[in-house]
Amino acid sequence: MSRQNISIGTTANDGTGDTLRSAGIKINANFAEIYEHLSGDSAALSSKIFMEDSSIVFEGPLADDYETRLHAVNPTADRSIQLPNADGVITLNTATQTLTNKSLTSPSIVTPKITTSINDVNGNELIKLSATSSAVNEITVVNAASGNNPQVNATGSGTNINLNLNAKGTGSVEISKAAFESVEISADGAASANATYIICNKASALAVSLADGTTTGEYKIFTNKGLGTTTVTPTNFANGTSFALAQYEGAQCVWDGSNWYLVGNQSVTTVV
Repeated sequence: MSRQNISIGTTANDGTGDTLRSAGIKINANFAEIYEHLSGDSAALSSKIFMEDSSIVFEGPLADDYETRLHAVNPTADRSIQLPNADGVITLNTATQTLTNKSLTSPSIVTPKITTSINDVNGNELIKLSATSSAVNEITVVNAASGNNPQVNATGSGTNINLNLNAKGTGSVEISKAAFESVEISADGAASANATYIICNKASALAVSLADGTTTGEYKIFTNKGLGTTTVTPTNFANGTSFALAQYEGAQCVWDGSNWYLVGNQSVTTVV
């Protein structure tokens, strides 16, 4: 209904304005429409929803109870906020809420908690996650610029952390192409505890010590490209005391948890 104006005539008391009754009817009709819009009831205002100067206020269950105020931050331009044609709960930025069937485009997620799995576009499991209570070790994935290699690293508060990659049942872990991290040694000393492949390179005799392995099944590979003979002396060696590699010879050892074993060699001399 449009607002009904009370006719007040042309001049005071000229008898051309609305009668008191007609004026009262218009006043009542105007108030009824306001009441209807504010509370949905033309006879009574809502006791739970009311207006403030800059907010719509939703009263709590009891009078003067906790209230919820809905207001807009002072805009710096015309804004349009659309409510979807659907039932549901409004999502708030700091509230703990469960969202269902949401598609996020280019989201920036700082520390998401994924409880079970990451699924593909068909809803099938792509990566499953299993939580460990009080976990302190994890993997860190690092990307790389052109010419460098991306990484998957074991990280955490542990000092020495293995990185396990397991197949299921009798399945195998298939690698398209494998390479071992290498360290070259050209002076007497200890073989690197971190690298698998040790390249020996000295023009004269080279003495290399080999500490015990840290993981059963750990490998060490030695090759000698130097002129001098390389003698490798493991702390614990199942095959004797040491083994020697002439130039262009190589040897492979595996740690069984107690001793290093020679499992492959090229004309290597073993000292018992």
